[in-house]
Amino acid sequence: MNERRDVPFLVQMSWAVLDYHRVQRCRRCHPDGWCPRVAVARARILAWRRVKDRW
Repeated sequence: MNERRDVPFLVQMSWAVLDYHRVQRCRRCHPDGWCPRVAVARARILAWRRVKDRW
């Protein structure tokens, strides 16, 4: 079975945010490189991994 189908939509979008920020910056990116969107995406992926490992 395709493992991507088991991943919730918001987690998939979080991966897309990380991929996007590897290439370019968004309007919310700070000059030092920190971005709230990236922080939320990383937290969401980490939370999903924790939940997934418990099941």
